[in-house]
Amino acid sequence: MCLSLDSLDDDTLLGVFSALTVPDVLNLRQTCRRLLFFSSQQIVWQNIGSSQILQQGIPFSKKPLSSFSVRDLEERVRRAYHLGEAWKAPSITFRMSSFAASRGGPIQDIHFIPGYDRRWLITVSQGIWSMITLWDRRSLTRVTSWSPEKAVFSNLAVNTSEDCEATLAVSLHRYDSVVVEILAITSTAPDSPPEFECVARLDTLRQPIAMVGSLVALADDEAETIIWNWKTQEYAVLQSPVEADLWRNKCTQIVFAYKTTLVVRARSVHAFAEPKLASHPNTCVHYPYAQSTFGWVDGIFVSNPPFSPKDPTRMEGQPLSILVRTKNDDPWSSTFKIQLWTLSPMISSYQTTVDEAYYNFPPSMTKEIVTPRRGALRCTDMVLGPYGTAVWVQPEDYSVAGLISSNVHLQNMPVPQSHETLVAAAFPGLLNTQGEAQVKSSWKNCGKNWTCLDYDEERGCVALGSAAGVVTILDI
Repeated sequence: MCLSLDSLDDDTLLGVFSALTVPDVLNLRQTCRRLLFFSSQQIVWQNIGSSQILQQGIPFSKKPLSSFSVRDLEERVRRAYHLGEAWKAPSITFRMSSFAASRGGPIQDIHFIPGYDRRWLITVSQGIWSMITLWDRRSLTRVTSWSPEKAVFSNLAVNTSEDCEATLAVSLHRYDSVVVEILAITSTAPDSPPEFECVARLDTLRQPIAMVGSLVALADDEAETIIWNWKTQEYAVLQSPVEADLWRNKCTQIVFAYKTTLVVRARSVHAFAEPKLASHPNTCVHYPYAQSTFGWVDGIFVSNPPFSPKDPTRMEGQPLSILVRTKNDDPWSSTFKIQLWTLSPMISSYQTTVDEAYYNFPPSMTKEIVTPRRGALRCTDMVLGPYGTAVWVQPEDYSVAGLISSNVHLQNMPVPQSHETLVAAAFPGLLNTQGEAQVKSSWKNCGKNWTCLDYDEERGCVALGSAAGVVTILDI
């Protein structure tokens, strides 16, 4: 007797669907009404999301699969499957969109906002005073803006936690004060547009560098870092050693890793045991248990390990990845290097206590990409995602663009064209099984005026701001 799929019981059919790829499920649902209805159930897409997305190491939300509606879950799983296939291919193709975000002024900073279905993007621009603008990245329309009177922003940090009351921490400079304000995106009514609302304030000269949940990390340009809980008003002080040969060691990133807080500065990385916060005057000063330097570099970015369903903390026993853009002291060199370093936990790290060292210093270099061009670069931002994909801007070739004038009048000499490019690469891992780092795409910028970038690995999306006030969005 020959059985057809639509005659199978639900349990057997669920097993069949769990073994199919996403394109197979989409094709199968078009054959009959029962399979169409069955393929639209929550349990089907939870199984597919678990087996084909999470277990395959494809970027996905940290939230449980059961927390999404069936429609939202299907859309996210389908998008993640497409993203995984794109990164595993020899090359990737970007889909570009752009819009004017500022009237003639440059975009100083740009960030994706976690949560809110990842549909929002903020830009920072400055006319007479600074302004933060919230954009809907799907419709490319303005949602709201925030510009305190007579204030200039020096830095901001975006909350990486999706389900938190506060969204941003911003440092405001006025003629008579410097404060850090904690902003939330709120709506006064269900039908009213969202607005920025200040929910907390701190008088401090230190600038916000990172924000996770209710914790805000603030730092100066020398050696001091403050971890502040804006809800409880408790804090801890992290004191790095002052390096005599570095008169200015700006803090660029602060990473809350497992049992460790990493303070990344322009020339060095300091590791502190996870500090205990306390209210004044019971707080204490913490000193690093290890530190490392990468020499003369143009940028450092530290990434936490990817989400694991078996480890909700995502970080226990996992190494950290460090992306470094090097500088060369040879003025005639035409190359620079992108290096991937690994910071591994100690072998007996599971036995460590809160106050002990967890990671084994110094980190070790594992992969390197040598780029064939070196030149002036206005956008030095680079982002390494937890799943091993990275983006950065490569400068135009100054050996071509800088030595030949476009106004040559002695002879008819064509001037070769050179452009800065956005580079997307995949380092060895589940999305790149070749064992070597692979450059997947290079997107040319004819304007040569990028000023900042951000990268959302989960959505496969890059946002770039320019000196002309234009935002370019590249979707995989």
